[in-house]
Amino acid sequence: MTHVLIAIACGIALGAVLGLLGGGGGLIAVPLFGAVFSWSIDQSGTASMACVLTGSAIAVATQARTGRLRIKVGLVFGLIGTVSAVLGSLAAFAIPDVIQHGGLALLLITSGTLMLRKAGKLRRGSAIDAGSPHSDEIRVDLRVILSASAIGFIVGVFGISGGFLAVPVLTSLIGLTVPEAAATALIVVMINSAAAISARAGHVEHAGTISVLAGSTGAGAALGALASRRASAAFLAGAFGSLMLAISGWECLQVVELLQS
Repeated sequence: MTHVLIAIACGIALGAVLGLLGGGGGLIAVPLFGAVFSWSIDQSGTASMACVLTGSAIAVATQARTGRLRIKVGLVFGLIGTVSAVLGSLAAFAIPDVIQHGGLALLLITSGTLMLRKAGKLRRGSAIDAGSPHSDEIRVDLRVILSASAIGFIVGVFGISGGFLAVPVLTSLIGLTVPEAAATALIVVMINSAAAISARAGHVEHAGTISVLAGSTGAGAALGALASRRASAAFLAGAFGSLMLAISGWECLQVVELLQS
């Protein structure tokens, strides 16, 4: 019973982060599952994808009534990354754990720093950075293709949501506001996670625990999506950046431990 309660608590926390910020749940999930359940990074990544897929689907449905979703942008961006998401999942099992942890730490530090800079600009009242509501249009050029493919591959390799990468890309490249990007990133996360987990179908372990985690993640995502309606763009960007940098410290510790072992 204790094991089940822990799984429920973990799932609700992950879902709340995903629903509120448009990503980050998978980033927490991978190190959290390793610490709580003693799973390898590959096992944690597979479980993370199942949780992220469930949570993002429910959060998208909740966000549909907010007016922040840019469905066409999310669908196009997400579908471009599906092939690379599958390739990333297949490659993950051949990449040493120390490289996976190190790469994840680097991504977290870079993205977290960029989002904190954006939060600072938003708090200073920059109209350019705050942005105005964006139309549901996307011009597919080389930058969009490369960015979407890179995010899909990273989702597949690390077993994370990819929302922490999709949000800054959608704001800087497509021109969405932070609240729009946080909502639209959920569509990208859902599509990439579905593609990536399909490539890991034969490697699923701990199915019972994963089912509990996924179900509770869905409940937490609905709560997080509802809470995001009252959150400002500056808060979302600042929370995103702070979360990324906090988790990067944990990943750096994992790298040190692996190098010493």
